[in-house]
Amino acid sequence: MSYFINPIKEEECVFLTYEGDLSLIEIIAARYEANALLARKRWKRIVLDITELQSLLAAQELFEVARGLSEDLPRNARIALVVRPEQEGHAKLIESAARKEGVLLAFFFDVEEATTWVKETTLHEQSQHRVERTGNGIR
Repeated sequence: MSYFINPIKEEECVFLTYEGDLSLIEIIAARYEANALLARKRWKRIVLDITELQSLLAAQELFEVARGLSEDLPRNARIALVVRPEQEGHAKLIESAARKEGVLLAFFFDVEEATTWVKETTLHEQSQHRVERTGNGIR
């Protein structure tokens, strides 16, 4: 099993990177581990990088991985999926399906672009962060 789960405290984000030849079961097991970490820390951002997988995931497998992430995370979570160019067709379908379900998921070819996007916040998130920081939102 070759995957890496890297939590970045300053960004309140988890980076889940897959490498080598993994079965779908191993991929899903790593996803559960990453989701548990996000839940424990109460974070809402994840970058899922599958560019270093040896085998290409079929559309259904890629969809299962992305759907599992969105089911286990809060509705306002941001999921950045990093894929290889040859997976673009599958990634577009997944992004479209996820957004129809109200999930903030976007795909990228570049980890840096994915990281920039996943760190963006909405106005609602900014106001929530202020409330959490001050305890009641009043300074």
